[in-house]
Amino acid sequence: MTMETSSNASQKSKWRLPIMIGAFVIVVALVFYFVFEGTKNDITIVKAGEVTKVSTHAKTVGEVLNDEGVKIGKHDELSYSKNTAVKDGMKIAYIPAKEVTINDEGKEASVWTTKDTVAEVLKDENITTRPQDALNVSLDDKVAANMEVKIDRAVALAIQNGAKKEVTWTTKDTVADLLAEKNIKLDAHDKVLPVKTAKLTPNMTVVVTYVDKKTDEKKSKVAFKTVVKEDASLEKGEEKVVQAGKAGEKIAKYDVVIENGKEKQRKLLAEQVTAKPEDKIIVRGTKEEPVVTAISNAPAKSSKKAETSKATTSSSSSSQSSPSTVSSKPSSGGKTFTMESTAYSGGGTTATGINLTANPGLKVVAVDPSVIPLGSRVYVSGYGEAIAGDTGGAIKGNIVDVYFADESQCYTWGRRQVTVTILD
Repeated sequence: MTMETSSNASQKSKWRLPIMIGAFVIVVALVFYFVFEGTKNDITIVKAGEVTKVSTHAKTVGEVLNDEGVKIGKHDELSYSKNTAVKDGMKIAYIPAKEVTINDEGKEASVWTTKDTVAEVLKDENITTRPQDALNVSLDDKVAANMEVKIDRAVALAIQNGAKKEVTWTTKDTVADLLAEKNIKLDAHDKVLPVKTAKLTPNMTVVVTYVDKKTDEKKSKVAFKTVVKEDASLEKGEEKVVQAGKAGEKIAKYDVVIENGKEKQRKLLAEQVTAKPEDKIIVRGTKEEPVVTAISNAPAKSSKKAETSKATTSSSSSSQSSPSTVSSKPSSGGKTFTMESTAYSGGGTTATGINLTANPGLKVVAVDPSVIPLGSRVYVSGYGEAIAGDTGGAIKGNIVDVYFADESQCYTWGRRQVTVTILD
């Protein structure tokens, strides 16, 4: 064996041990690596819908999340508690909470939530809404960090819009806002109650009144007057119309207020007579009927008869000077009285049983029975022949009340002085 061959063998022997040691270390390392990796648990982490798969030797859920740099907040949602032991194949769901501000009709509240939509957040907070309420976001919107949910609550109220009434819902604050929402426009004279600045409240009624003002003119008749003149050439109680009355005409100017199409107020501004009325002129007789005293022309056959005749003449003369002016009417020989006369109407049954309603054309007078006996046939100047068939509480003494079926004739008759003669 040569020296060169010996040297080569020596060198190979020198490197064999280190190589074997190195190989052993590598084998051990590989074994350790595979054993280490083989003992890890495979975990799935779902964070707000994002999936992450990890292998870990962590003993608890909290250690797993800490190793992955996930910090759990007080309001966050975790599918397991932090102290839950880790198992191979475990799925850990983690939802970070978001802060949301809820402004419910001016009342604000901040809440932390892990819910997905606005509707779920409101339900979780026991907040209900009506379809008429107004929200600044949709109920189906996804929840975002620092989101504000503003709720305007609708109120039910009534609107009396002129003649039309309706019940409606609104989220407006004032009467003016409501009118604008309903496109109700008011002119200068129109009215609204409550006032436009009033706050809207549930179940209130807003009344809108449409007002129109105008000037109106109206023609009307002017009644004529009845003038009575005395005439000594006519018999007392006799009347004549010497001039028929004629109504005049006037124009009245009014300020008219119309509300919701109906006249509410009419105020007289001015009045002008365009045609003057003409008086009705009646002449009434004042000439008294002559009173004739009955005087016996028979010759006295004895002094006793003469005395009787004289007594009769004396009695007649005394009767003429009495207040009732009792005398004999030449045509009938009955008693005659000068009386105050009034008139009445209305039908019914008289004190003697005469049905005036059934006999409207019958001439009947009410008398004082102590002056004119009931049932007497009498003649009243200006009225004619009548029956003394009625009495009255105000008919006392020399008063006679004549009956007319037409009330207007009573006004024409008025109160006057008449001559009443008892016919039988």
